[in-house]
Formats: sequence, structure tokens, C-alpha cells
Amino acid sequence: MMSGYLEVMLYLFPVFVFGIFIFLLINENRWQKKIKVFDKITNLTSPGGAPGVEKTSIGNTHSSTPTPLGQAVSWRHPRIQKFYQKHVLPCEKILSVSGYLSPVNSLLSLLDTHGDCPSVIQREQDHEYQAVANVYDLLAKITLLDHSLNVAEQMISSVARAKTRDPEMLMGKILVTALGHDIGKIPGLMDGQPARKGDHPYISYLVLKNVILTDVSPQHEEILTAVKSHHFQVQEGFTHELRKADQAAREMEAEMLSMKGESGSELMRIIQEKQLSESESITPDKKEKAKGKIPDLVDLSWLDLDEFFRRIEPEINRVEAGAYFRAFSMNNGLVYLMLSLVSETVIHLAKQTNHLEILVDADSKEKKRSIEYSVKTILAEKGLIPSFIGKGFSGARFALINADGRKKKVGIYMPVEVRAFSKSLYKLENKKNNFSVIKEIVEVRPLVGQKK
Repeated sequence: MMSGYLEVMLYLFPVFVFGIFIFLLINENRWQKKIKVFDKITNLTSPGGAPGVEKTSIGNTHSSTPTPLGQAVSWRHPRIQKFYQKHVLPCEKILSVSGYLSPVNSLLSLLDTHGDCPSVIQREQDHEYQAVANVYDLLAKITLLDHSLNVAEQMISSVARAKTRDPEMLMGKILVTALGHDIGKIPGLMDGQPARKGDHPYISYLVLKNVILTDVSPQHEEILTAVKSHHFQVQEGFTHELRKADQAAREMEAEMLSMKGESGSELMRIIQEKQLSESESITPDKKEKAKGKIPDLVDLSWLDLDEFFRRIEPEINRVEAGAYFRAFSMNNGLVYLMLSLVSETVIHLAKQTNHLEILVDADSKEKKRSIEYSVKTILAEKGLIPSFIGKGFSGARFALINADGRKKKVGIYMPVEVRAFSKSLYKLENKKNNFSVIKEIVEVRPLVGQKK
């Protein structure tokens, strides 16, 4: 009996060892891929070594060998040289002490080497001015380098106009945010890895988080949130400041193109329409809050979010009966979900996983609202819900606008960042049929606090 047991053990031992070997090999391959991704960022970030930046083996940057303060830094582009002399050099000491000098130099080096690309990416993938071809052609003439410096100068001017006390203390935060907000547009960055789950703001966010901002600082979260959300209609805080500077830079660029004989009128019109639509408050007012109490939270700790999004993804941009749809994507990087789709998906998964507490009163309006609010709360904690959806709300009323500026439909939706889904925004947008009612939607406008 004992010998038989030993024979089985001797037989299983090689299988066990082989299994461990395969497991380690797979994880080693995954780690090597991760290292390659970070090395790719580093090579773009500090080609030949950014001023004051030392490269490590896995792509992080450290200011262990900083450029001596006051020492002239040489840049390939005269405009960067001029920008550095005017805005960075006078604040070098403060930037160095606050830990921002090395990140600023890294971003300037990145733009100096790779910033000659257009300030918009491929027409079929860009999510800013995709709908108007001639606007894309105009913006393609503005380089990423110039646009990034324009945004930085707009933010600096805004601080000066506001007569902020000790504006030098904000320079690091402003420079990193403005210079880094669009670096995800650099061709080849990250080998396309994050592009499967988001567009250029999210790629910019990843590069800043994983490579540029290597130290810990409370300001870093504000910077990262602003960069990741700068195409969402946020009406307050640092994200709003970046959005205003971005729009002001585009307006200035349109004027510059006009002076060169290019027609920037269409670009100006779009910018002005954006400013007009965003001037309407999208913060829930007291009357809006008084309509009903905040829904109760239900325990959804059991919910597999990957499975939840997998169930919802086929519904995105799918039209039923010629005009009915429950979820749609937009080129601003958001997917809009009908609240009923959210609650129905959770209830279906609860049935499959035998979570009977979710099924109690599942047909009632109150229970569905609680489920929807609980999902929104979970997703908001993971940074997947834009900040303009206020606390206590599962979504907001939105007007779906066509090319003529008319409302095609008004509905209540939960906006979710596209990176939550496995398919890229580009692939989701390609699902829209040319004759589909969804294809006619060119803008989604929040209507919180408005009667119609």
C-alpha cells in the first residue's frame, strides 16, 4: 500500500514541477512585456537623457543627477528655449524644491524630440474634432509641441489675471498638467497597449502616473484627474482650469491660422458652441435634490465588474426596431448607459450567482434605483464615472443633439469611461451604422437643472 502511494507521488512530482515551470515562464513573459512597455515610454521621455533625468532599467525617472540650478539648458526647438527662459528658469529653485523640475524637464524633452507630430491624431481615431473634416485638417497644422506650450501659457496667464497669491507655488502643477495633457497623441507611445481601453487622455494619464510623476504628492492626484478628464464637461476645480486653457489655446490657434490665410472660422464656431453649452450649470441644484431622497446602497461586493461590462458591451451602439437603443458611445471617450440596462444586468447576474437578496422586490422602482446608484458608486470609486455626475445621483439627463443643433432625444444615462470595456473607442464607434439613429448624434449635452 505504501509503495503504491510512493509510486503515485513519484509520478505526480514531475507533473507538479513542470506546472510550476510553465507558471513561472508565463509570469516572466508578462513581466518582460511590462518592462518593454515602460522602456518604450522612457526612450520617448528621455531620448539621449532628458536634462536632469537619469534613466533606470524599468523606465522610471529619478532626479538623482539634476541639472545645476541656473545652468543653461539647450533645446532643439527655439520656442522651447524661449519658453524655458521665460517661465521655467525664473522658478527653477521653487520647482526643484517642490520636486517638479525633473518632470517639467522630462516633458519638455519629450516634446522637443517627438512634439513635431500634429496636435490631433489620425482622423479616424481622434475624439476632439472628428465630426468636421476641415477642422481636423486645420488642427493638423498645429504641432503637439506648439499646442502644449500654448495651453501652458494660457494657464499661466489665467493665474496672473486672477492675481493669485504666490503664483510661483502653482507653476509646477500648471506646467506638468499643461505640458503633459496631450502627450498620449505621440505616435507609437506605449506600443498601443492602453489604447485598447481608452483614448489619448488616458494614455497621457498613464505616462504621467507611471513614469513622469514618480514621487508622492497630494497635487499629483489633481494633475492626473485633470489630464484624464479634460474632455469631460467638468465645471469646477483644476480640471475645469485645464479645459478653459485648452479651449483658449485652440481659439488662439484658429486666429493664428487665419492670419496665415487659413480659414479658422469653423474651428472658432465649434469652440464658441462648446463654451456656450458648457456655460449652463450641470451641478444639481436644490430643487433637483429635493425631488427625492438619495437611493439606498445595496451590497454588490459579489459583483464581477468584468462580467458586468462583458454583458453590457454587446448593447453599445446596437439599435432595435429602427430607433431604440440602450447604450451608445461618443467620441469624447464616454459610453452612455440607460439606467434600466444597468439594473437589469445586475439582476440577471444575481439570478445566475444565487444572490437572492438582490432579487427581493427587484421589480420595484425603488430597488432598481438602489441597484443603479450602488453600481454608480462602485464605478465612481474606481474613477470610471466623470466627476460632473454629482453625489447622490446615478446619472443625469442628457440631450442628444444632431448636426443641425436640434435635440433628437432626451434621456437619463449613466456615463462611463470607455476604458471600462474591452473594446477600444475606435472599434465601438465603427459599430455605428451609417443609417443608424445613433450615427446622427454629434453631441451629448447635460440638462441637469433645466425643465426641457
